[in-house]
Amino acid sequence: MENYKKNIADFFELTRAYSLLMSIAPWFLTFIWAQIYLPSPLSALLTLLGIICVHLGTNLLDDYIDVKKELKSGKALSEVDFGAINNKAKLILNGTYTLNNVIKIITALYSIAALIGIYFTIIAGAWIPVIIGITGILCIIYPHATKYYSGELIVALIFGPLLMSGTYYALCGLISTRILIMSISVGLLTAALLHTHAIMDWEYDCRVRKNTFCRLFKTKENAIYALKVMVWLAYINVIFYTMTGFLHPNTLYTLITLPIAVELFKSIKDYIYIKDVKFIPRFWMGPMEDWENIKKTHMEFFMYRFYLARNLCFLFCIIAGIACYLK
Repeated sequence: MENYKKNIADFFELTRAYSLLMSIAPWFLTFIWAQIYLPSPLSALLTLLGIICVHLGTNLLDDYIDVKKELKSGKALSEVDFGAINNKAKLILNGTYTLNNVIKIITALYSIAALIGIYFTIIAGAWIPVIIGITGILCIIYPHATKYYSGELIVALIFGPLLMSGTYYALCGLISTRILIMSISVGLLTAALLHTHAIMDWEYDCRVRKNTFCRLFKTKENAIYALKVMVWLAYINVIFYTMTGFLHPNTLYTLITLPIAVELFKSIKDYIYIKDVKFIPRFWMGPMEDWENIKKTHMEFFMYRFYLARNLCFLFCIIAGIACYLK
Protein backbone atom coordinates (compact mmCIF):
# COMPACT_ATOMS: atom_id res chain seq x y z
CA MET A 1 0.00 0.00 0.00
CA GLU A 2 2.84 2.40 0.85
CA ASN A 3 4.51 1.73 -2.51
CA TYR A 4 1.19 2.29 -4.25
CA LYS A 5 0.71 5.65 -2.52
CA LYS A 6 4.29 6.64 -3.35
CA ASN A 7 3.80 5.75 -7.01
CA ILE A 8 0.66 7.88 -7.17
CA ALA A 9 2.43 10.77 -5.44
CA ASP A 10 5.41 10.46 -7.80
CA PHE A 11 3.12 10.43 -10.85
CA PHE A 12 1.35 13.57 -9.63
CA GLU A 13 4.68 15.32 -9.07
CA LEU A 14 6.09 14.13 -12.41
CA THR A 15 3.13 15.47 -14.36
CA ARG A 16 2.76 18.63 -12.24
CA ALA A 17 -0.82 17.69 -11.39
CA TYR A 18 -1.06 20.72 -9.08
CA SER A 19 -1.76 22.72 -12.25
CA LEU A 20 -4.86 20.66 -13.12
CA LEU A 21 -7.21 23.28 -11.68
CA MET A 22 -6.36 25.34 -14.77
CA SER A 23 -8.14 22.83 -17.02
CA ILE A 24 -10.71 21.45 -14.57
CA ALA A 25 -12.09 24.94 -13.89
CA PRO A 26 -12.97 25.81 -17.53
CA TRP A 27 -14.37 22.29 -17.92
CA PHE A 28 -16.55 22.91 -14.84
CA LEU A 29 -17.78 26.24 -16.22
CA THR A 30 -18.64 24.63 -19.56
CA PHE A 31 -20.29 21.63 -17.90
CA ILE A 32 -22.48 23.87 -15.72
CA TRP A 33 -23.54 26.03 -18.66
CA ALA A 34 -24.33 22.87 -20.67
CA GLN A 35 -26.83 21.67 -18.05
CA ILE A 36 -29.72 23.23 -19.97
CA TYR A 37 -29.31 20.34 -22.43
CA LEU A 38 -28.97 17.69 -19.67
CA PRO A 39 -25.79 15.97 -20.90
CA SER A 40 -25.21 12.39 -19.77
CA PRO A 41 -22.96 11.81 -16.73
CA LEU A 42 -20.83 9.40 -18.79
CA SER A 43 -20.16 12.07 -21.42
CA ALA A 44 -19.27 14.59 -18.73
CA LEU A 45 -16.80 12.21 -17.06
CA LEU A 46 -15.21 11.24 -20.38
CA THR A 47 -14.69 14.86 -21.41
CA LEU A 48 -13.07 15.54 -18.04
CA LEU A 49 -10.81 12.47 -18.33
CA GLY A 50 -9.75 13.47 -21.84
CA ILE A 51 -8.92 17.01 -20.73
CA ILE A 52 -6.90 15.75 -17.75
CA CYS A 53 -4.92 13.39 -19.98
CA VAL A 54 -4.10 16.13 -22.49
CA HIS A 55 -3.14 18.53 -19.70
CA LEU A 56 -0.84 16.11 -17.86
CA GLY A 57 0.62 14.87 -21.12
CA THR A 58 1.39 18.44 -22.20
CA ASN A 59 3.02 19.24 -18.84
CA LEU A 60 5.22 16.17 -19.13
CA LEU A 61 6.04 16.80 -22.79
CA ASP A 62 7.22 20.30 -21.89
CA ASP A 63 9.59 18.93 -19.23
CA TYR A 64 10.79 16.16 -21.53
CA ILE A 65 11.64 18.65 -24.29
CA ASP A 66 13.50 20.96 -21.90
CA VAL A 67 15.56 18.07 -20.47
CA LYS A 68 16.38 16.78 -23.96
CA LYS A 69 17.56 20.25 -25.00
CA GLU A 70 19.91 20.36 -22.04
CA LEU A 71 21.28 16.89 -22.79
CA LYS A 72 21.81 17.79 -26.46
CA SER A 73 23.93 20.73 -25.35
CA GLY A 74 26.41 18.21 -23.94
CA LYS A 75 25.39 18.18 -20.29
CA ALA A 76 25.03 15.02 -18.23
CA LEU A 77 21.65 14.46 -16.59
CA SER A 78 23.16 15.25 -13.19
CA GLU A 79 24.39 18.62 -14.50
CA VAL A 80 21.03 19.87 -15.76
CA ASP A 81 19.86 22.92 -13.80
CA PHE A 82 16.62 24.77 -14.44
CA GLY A 83 17.52 27.78 -12.35
CA ALA A 84 15.19 29.26 -9.75
CA ILE A 85 12.40 26.81 -10.50
CA ASN A 86 14.44 23.92 -9.14
CA ASN A 87 11.57 21.43 -8.87
CA LYS A 88 11.08 21.35 -12.65
CA ALA A 89 11.49 17.80 -14.01
CA LYS A 90 12.82 16.82 -10.58
CA LEU A 91 11.89 13.13 -10.87
CA ILE A 92 13.48 12.91 -14.32
CA LEU A 93 16.70 14.55 -13.17
CA ASN A 94 17.06 12.35 -10.08
CA GLY A 95 16.47 9.16 -12.09
CA THR A 96 13.10 8.18 -10.60
CA TYR A 97 11.75 8.15 -14.17
CA THR A 98 13.93 7.57 -17.23
CA LEU A 99 13.30 9.49 -20.44
CA ASN A 100 12.05 6.23 -21.93
CA ASN A 101 9.51 5.93 -19.08
CA VAL A 102 8.43 9.50 -19.70
CA ILE A 103 7.81 8.90 -23.42
CA LYS A 104 5.68 5.86 -22.57
CA ILE A 105 3.59 7.88 -20.09
CA ILE A 106 3.12 10.73 -22.57
CA THR A 107 2.05 8.23 -25.25
CA ALA A 108 -0.41 6.55 -22.87
CA LEU A 109 -1.97 9.87 -21.81
CA TYR A 110 -2.39 11.13 -25.36
CA SER A 111 -3.70 7.73 -26.50
CA ILE A 112 -6.46 7.78 -23.87
CA ALA A 113 -7.41 11.30 -24.96
CA ALA A 114 -7.43 10.21 -28.62
CA LEU A 115 -9.73 7.23 -27.88
CA ILE A 116 -12.13 9.53 -26.05
CA GLY A 117 -12.03 11.86 -29.05
CA ILE A 118 -12.93 8.99 -31.37
CA TYR A 119 -15.84 8.08 -29.12
CA PHE A 120 -17.25 11.61 -29.24
CA THR A 121 -16.69 11.82 -32.99
CA ILE A 122 -18.98 8.81 -33.36
CA ILE A 123 -21.73 10.11 -31.08
CA ALA A 124 -21.49 13.90 -31.54
CA GLY A 125 -20.38 14.56 -35.08
CA ALA A 126 -17.77 16.05 -37.36
CA TRP A 127 -16.81 19.12 -35.31
CA ILE A 128 -15.06 16.92 -32.75
CA PRO A 129 -12.27 15.72 -35.10
CA VAL A 130 -11.86 19.31 -36.34
CA ILE A 131 -11.32 20.58 -32.80
CA ILE A 132 -9.10 17.60 -31.96
CA GLY A 133 -7.14 18.10 -35.17
CA ILE A 134 -6.48 21.77 -34.42
CA THR A 135 -5.48 20.87 -30.85
CA GLY A 136 -3.19 18.11 -32.12
CA ILE A 137 -1.49 20.44 -34.60
CA LEU A 138 -0.94 23.01 -31.86
CA CYS A 139 0.56 20.30 -29.59
CA ILE A 140 2.95 19.30 -32.38
CA ILE A 141 3.90 22.92 -33.01
CA TYR A 142 4.28 23.70 -29.29
CA PRO A 143 7.84 22.27 -28.87
CA HIS A 144 9.02 24.72 -31.57
CA ALA A 145 6.87 27.64 -30.40
CA THR A 146 9.59 29.15 -28.21
CA LYS A 147 11.49 30.06 -31.36
CA TYR A 148 8.68 32.46 -32.17
CA TYR A 149 7.60 33.66 -28.67
CA SER A 150 4.23 31.92 -29.10
CA GLY A 151 4.17 29.07 -26.54
CA GLU A 152 1.84 30.97 -24.22
CA LEU A 153 -0.55 31.74 -27.07
CA ILE A 154 -0.77 28.07 -28.04
CA VAL A 155 -1.50 26.92 -24.48
CA ALA A 156 -4.06 29.70 -24.02
CA LEU A 157 -5.87 28.60 -27.19
CA ILE A 158 -5.84 24.94 -26.13
CA PHE A 159 -7.08 25.50 -22.58
CA GLY A 160 -9.42 28.36 -23.46
CA PRO A 161 -11.43 28.33 -26.72
CA LEU A 162 -10.58 24.78 -27.85
CA LEU A 163 -11.16 23.09 -24.48
CA MET A 164 -14.40 24.92 -23.75
CA SER A 165 -15.89 24.80 -27.25
CA GLY A 166 -14.89 21.16 -27.65
CA THR A 167 -16.38 20.18 -24.31
CA TYR A 168 -19.63 22.04 -24.97
CA TYR A 169 -19.98 20.49 -28.42
CA ALA A 170 -19.25 17.00 -27.06
CA LEU A 171 -21.92 17.44 -24.35
CA CYS A 172 -24.58 19.32 -26.33
CA GLY A 173 -23.82 18.94 -30.03
CA LEU A 174 -23.68 22.75 -30.40
CA ILE A 175 -21.15 25.57 -30.71
CA SER A 176 -22.07 28.23 -28.15
CA THR A 177 -21.42 31.96 -28.62
CA ARG A 178 -21.52 32.47 -24.84
CA ILE A 179 -18.88 29.79 -24.34
CA LEU A 180 -16.66 31.32 -27.03
CA ILE A 181 -16.94 34.74 -25.36
CA MET A 182 -16.07 33.35 -21.92
CA SER A 183 -13.26 31.25 -23.37
CA ILE A 184 -11.51 34.46 -24.45
CA SER A 185 -11.30 35.57 -20.81
CA VAL A 186 -10.24 32.09 -19.68
CA GLY A 187 -7.57 32.00 -22.39
CA LEU A 188 -6.23 35.38 -21.29
CA LEU A 189 -6.05 34.26 -17.63
CA THR A 190 -4.34 31.04 -18.70
CA ALA A 191 -1.78 33.10 -20.62
CA ALA A 192 -1.38 35.26 -17.49
CA LEU A 193 -0.41 32.17 -15.47
CA LEU A 194 2.23 31.16 -18.01
CA HIS A 195 3.44 34.75 -18.21
CA THR A 196 3.77 34.90 -14.42
CA HIS A 197 5.85 31.72 -14.52
CA ALA A 198 8.07 33.17 -17.25
CA ILE A 199 8.68 36.39 -15.30
CA MET A 200 9.94 34.33 -12.36
CA ASP A 201 12.10 32.18 -14.65
CA TRP A 202 13.49 35.15 -16.59
CA GLU A 203 17.19 34.53 -15.89
CA TYR A 204 17.08 30.87 -16.87
CA ASP A 205 15.12 31.57 -20.06
CA CYS A 206 17.60 34.27 -21.06
CA ARG A 207 20.53 31.96 -20.36
CA VAL A 208 19.18 29.13 -22.54
CA ARG A 209 17.62 31.54 -25.07
CA LYS A 210 14.11 30.28 -24.51
CA ASN A 211 11.88 32.78 -26.29
CA THR A 212 8.85 33.06 -24.07
CA PHE A 213 6.23 35.71 -24.83
CA CYS A 214 7.50 37.42 -21.69
CA ARG A 215 10.91 38.07 -23.26
CA LEU A 216 9.36 40.06 -26.11
CA PHE A 217 9.05 42.92 -23.63
CA LYS A 218 12.83 43.12 -23.03
CA THR A 219 12.60 43.83 -19.28
CA LYS A 220 10.74 42.31 -16.33
CA GLU A 221 9.11 45.68 -15.65
CA ASN A 222 7.60 45.76 -19.15
CA ALA A 223 6.56 42.13 -18.80
CA ILE A 224 4.60 43.01 -15.65
CA TYR A 225 2.73 45.70 -17.58
CA ALA A 226 1.87 43.06 -20.18
CA LEU A 227 0.63 40.76 -17.40
CA LYS A 228 -1.69 43.50 -16.14
CA VAL A 229 -3.03 44.08 -19.65
CA MET A 230 -3.87 40.38 -20.06
CA VAL A 231 -5.75 40.24 -16.78
CA TRP A 232 -7.62 43.52 -17.27
CA LEU A 233 -8.65 42.47 -20.78
CA ALA A 234 -10.15 39.27 -19.32
CA TYR A 235 -12.38 41.36 -17.04
CA ILE A 236 -13.16 43.97 -19.70
CA ASN A 237 -14.30 41.19 -22.05
CA VAL A 238 -16.82 39.95 -19.47
CA ILE A 239 -18.02 43.44 -18.56
CA PHE A 240 -18.49 44.46 -22.20
CA TYR A 241 -20.43 41.37 -23.25
CA THR A 242 -22.53 41.45 -20.10
CA MET A 243 -23.48 45.07 -20.73
CA THR A 244 -24.34 44.29 -24.36
CA GLY A 245 -26.56 41.38 -23.33
CA PHE A 246 -24.54 38.45 -24.65
CA LEU A 247 -23.75 37.22 -21.13
CA HIS A 248 -26.08 36.94 -18.15
CA PRO A 249 -25.73 39.78 -15.58
CA ASN A 250 -24.66 37.23 -12.95
CA THR A 251 -21.44 36.76 -14.90
CA LEU A 252 -20.28 40.02 -13.31
CA TYR A 253 -19.84 38.10 -10.05
CA THR A 254 -16.47 37.13 -11.54
CA LEU A 255 -15.32 40.59 -10.42
CA ILE A 256 -15.15 39.10 -6.91
CA THR A 257 -11.76 37.71 -7.97
CA LEU A 258 -10.27 41.18 -8.53
CA PRO A 259 -8.46 41.23 -5.13
CA ILE A 260 -6.52 38.12 -6.21
CA ALA A 261 -5.45 39.90 -9.39
CA VAL A 262 -4.30 42.94 -7.40
CA GLU A 263 -2.33 40.72 -4.99
CA LEU A 264 -0.72 38.97 -7.96
CA PHE A 265 0.38 42.30 -9.44
CA LYS A 266 1.79 43.44 -6.09
CA SER A 267 3.54 40.13 -5.41
CA ILE A 268 5.14 39.79 -8.84
CA LYS A 269 6.44 43.35 -8.53
CA ASP A 270 7.95 42.40 -5.16
CA TYR A 271 9.70 39.52 -6.93
CA ILE A 272 11.78 42.08 -8.84
CA TYR A 273 12.33 44.78 -6.25
CA ILE A 274 12.14 43.06 -2.84
CA LYS A 275 13.85 39.76 -2.08
CA ASP A 276 13.03 39.28 1.61
CA VAL A 277 9.24 38.89 1.49
CA LYS A 278 6.94 36.93 3.80
CA PHE A 279 4.32 34.86 2.00
CA ILE A 280 1.07 34.50 3.95
CA PRO A 281 -1.76 32.66 2.18
CA ARG A 282 -5.24 34.05 2.92
CA PHE A 283 -8.53 32.21 2.52
CA TRP A 284 -9.74 34.61 -0.19
CA MET A 285 -6.70 33.78 -2.35
CA GLY A 286 -7.98 30.26 -2.99
CA PRO A 287 -6.33 26.91 -2.25
CA MET A 288 -2.58 26.79 -1.71
CA GLU A 289 -2.15 23.11 -1.06
CA ASP A 290 0.84 21.44 0.62
CA TRP A 291 2.04 24.82 1.87
CA GLU A 292 4.05 23.51 4.82
CA ASN A 293 6.08 21.20 2.60
CA ILE A 294 6.57 24.03 0.13
CA LYS A 295 8.02 26.14 2.93
CA LYS A 296 10.40 23.33 3.87
CA THR A 297 11.76 23.25 0.32
CA HIS A 298 12.02 27.07 0.25
CA MET A 299 9.84 27.33 -2.85
CA GLU A 300 7.35 29.84 -1.39
CA PHE A 301 8.65 32.63 -3.64
CA PHE A 302 7.58 30.65 -6.71
CA MET A 303 4.54 28.69 -5.55
CA TYR A 304 2.84 31.67 -3.86
CA ARG A 305 2.78 33.62 -7.12
CA PHE A 306 2.00 30.53 -9.15
CA TYR A 307 -0.96 29.72 -6.88
CA LEU A 308 -2.25 33.30 -7.13
CA ALA A 309 -2.20 33.20 -10.94
CA ARG A 310 -3.67 29.70 -11.03
CA ASN A 311 -6.40 30.47 -8.50
CA LEU A 312 -7.34 33.66 -10.31
CA CYS A 313 -8.40 31.65 -13.37
CA PHE A 314 -9.77 28.78 -11.28
CA LEU A 315 -12.06 30.92 -9.11
CA PHE A 316 -13.04 33.10 -12.08
CA CYS A 317 -14.42 29.99 -13.82
CA ILE A 318 -16.02 28.47 -10.71
CA ILE A 319 -17.79 31.71 -9.80
CA ALA A 320 -18.99 32.26 -13.38
CA GLY A 321 -20.37 28.73 -13.50
CA ILE A 322 -22.17 28.79 -10.15
CA ALA A 323 -23.47 32.37 -10.49
CA CYS A 324 -25.07 31.71 -13.87
CA TYR A 325 -26.41 28.30 -12.79
CA LEU A 326 -28.22 29.92 -9.84
CA LYS A 327 -29.67 32.76 -11.92
